[in-house]
This record gives sequence, structure tokens and C-alpha cells, in this order.
Amino acid sequence: MMRIGWAALLLLTGCDGHAAPASTDAASPLQDDLVSYATASCFAIQPDKFLKEQGQQWAEAIMQGAHGPVEAWAPVAMAVKAEIARSGIAQGQGEGPAALPVPLPVMTCGRIATTPAVRRAIAAAAATLAHEYNGTPR
Repeated sequence: MMRIGWAALLLLTGCDGHAAPASTDAASPLQDDLVSYATASCFAIQPDKFLKEQGQQWAEAIMQGAHGPVEAWAPVAMAVKAEIARSGIAQGQGEGPAALPVPLPVMTCGRIATTPAVRRAIAAAAATLAHEYNGTPR
């Protein structure tokens, strides 16, 4: 049991909810906000009360500093919800040969922004919101 606790701690200390950039370039503030919003949206729909509350608070914090209308962000949360409904929560093997699988919602949410459907929703939202972040007119 202690091994699971340490493994979870190690995962959490290295997991900031951001997908690794494809190159050495830093993510734009818009991309960073959208990936964070997708991750927070995933936590906000988890059945675990703590994860749900943390996800809701994180999403609210992102939206407080975000640019653009809420409607432009909604498709990202909807894509996350659809992906979780489609693929479910990842499962890990419990300790011991006869142990039941263990749900891994932190891993699932940490990777949600890299799934094809959520990436497409993030790209569409980025195209819609680019002018809000760049200060250029539509």
C-alpha cells in the first residue's frame, strides 16, 4: 500500500496538466490555457469529490484570466466529456496477482489533451480565440 502512495506522489509532483511541447518552443499563453482548461474539465467530471472540486476550481481560475467568450471555450469541455464517455478512465493493475484493476483518473486527465478529438477541439478553439489573445481585430 505504501508503494502506491509513493507512486501517486511521484506522479503528482511531475504532473502539471500540460502536454509536453512537440519542440523546444514554449507554448503560447492561449495554447497553455486551452490545454489546462481541458485537463481541469476532465477532473471536474470525475466522480471523486476531491478531484471534481479541484477541477471545477481550476477551470474557474483559468476562465477568470482567460480571454474571449465562454462559448468559445465550451467545445473543449464537451470534447473532454465525450472522450471520457467513449474511452473511460484508464485502469492500472492493483498490487498482487489477484488484485482488481485500479482506476487512474489523474493519468487519464493528465493525458486527455493529447487525444485526437480533444486536440481538434483545442485547435478549433485556438483559431476562434487567437484574435482575443493577440489583440488583433476579427
